[in-house]
Amino acid sequence: MGKLYSRITSLHKNKDNKELVLDSLVALIVRVGAAAATTVMTIVITRHLGASQSGYFFLAVTVTTLLVTIGRIGSDQTVLRFVSVHSALEEWGKVHGLVSKMALWTVVPLSIIAAIVCIFSKQISVLCFHKPDFQWSLFWAAISMPAFALCNVYSMGLQGRKKVFLSVTALKILTPLFLIVLILIYPPKDSATASIFYVIACLLNLVFAYYWWIKNVPSFKGKVHFDSALLWRSSLPLWVSAIMNQTMIWGGQFVAGIYNTPKELAELAVARNTSVLITFILTAVNYVSAPRFATLYNQGKMVELKRYARNTSWLMTIIAFPVILVIWVFPGFIMSMFGKEFVGGIWLLRILSIGQFVNVITGSTGYLLIMSGHEKDLRNIAIINGILAIVLAFILNPLLGPIGSAISTSVVLAGSNLMAVGKVKQRLGFNSMAINLDFLKARFKRSSNV
Repeated sequence: MGKLYSRITSLHKNKDNKELVLDSLVALIVRVGAAAATTVMTIVITRHLGASQSGYFFLAVTVTTLLVTIGRIGSDQTVLRFVSVHSALEEWGKVHGLVSKMALWTVVPLSIIAAIVCIFSKQISVLCFHKPDFQWSLFWAAISMPAFALCNVYSMGLQGRKKVFLSVTALKILTPLFLIVLILIYPPKDSATASIFYVIACLLNLVFAYYWWIKNVPSFKGKVHFDSALLWRSSLPLWVSAIMNQTMIWGGQFVAGIYNTPKELAELAVARNTSVLITFILTAVNYVSAPRFATLYNQGKMVELKRYARNTSWLMTIIAFPVILVIWVFPGFIMSMFGKEFVGGIWLLRILSIGQFVNVITGSTGYLLIMSGHEKDLRNIAIINGILAIVLAFILNPLLGPIGSAISTSVVLAGSNLMAVGKVKQRLGFNSMAINLDFLKARFKRSSNV
């Protein structure tokens, strides 16, 4: 305990740590607002639609989110990495060229995918999910995909410019906020109407994200350009990683959409959205630390990079621990906030929270690998665990129902992060976890020798 206390109290003693804590505090405040917006949105939807109709809505969001990940070719992290690097060098032509090219590469394929889903929404609903009533929820949600993806491009660009407040607001707050307002003004009668409101919310969010982007990047009068080959070399492994990461996150719910009732889907979706609250500090710190990771690595400052990464892990663990404690002690109360129909999802919430907590204590492993140019390592980890997520879900869901999907999601989320810790150790030479495994091993050996 003395070592833990000294670690906590020493966080403020140098300039880098002060910057980390202060900037993370700003990001944390905004991220708490984002978590609140998502939670309130989930409560409003479940209270207005009930378990069955909200299950259709959440399934439509799940399917379209997976498809957006496929269509945006790894643009998020690529934009973040190169905007961070070229903004630091004030190469505004490259910044504008990069974002313009990634926006084009994103919107064209996703417009095609959205059109295909809309045309075949009936067949997808009946043949893939065995739920004819799912058709119109899927149809309308699909229309949102190009706007959703473009908003992500501009939001990640804002993060690369270290505009944390604007980035988090565009990425996590505005869409649920607009959706809440629309539902409260015009209460929807079914999931299809809620999906229409979701499209409107995404479009409004895109307007704000684009406006903030053009206002926060210095203009460039010359010809904007970015090397397409370099962009593709970075995006391709990240594209695969993003698809497989989304498969890990949403795969259990996707498979549940085939086997389980709309009510069970709603319970699983609510438990997942709630368990993600544990990682709000991870997301907040990542918004601050990711651009700094890229800058420190690009400048060859490995000692500073190690210290900064380890301190972010400690900060995240300290804040996340009370959250998972509350989830495990009061799961019934938490689930009842969404309606009495959701109290049956207590163990879904507990199981999913374990995987999310491991995600936090392992540190910013994904960003460390991406910002240091080791996208392929992250891709390989994501492929292994993405496939495992689907296999486990297809095995466990028929046996255990939604609990099986929750177990598969939690296992692969924890496993992928632990594998990424190993790769950070191999590539960058340090352990990113808040818990120093080497220290624990040494203590265990000394104890066994006594």
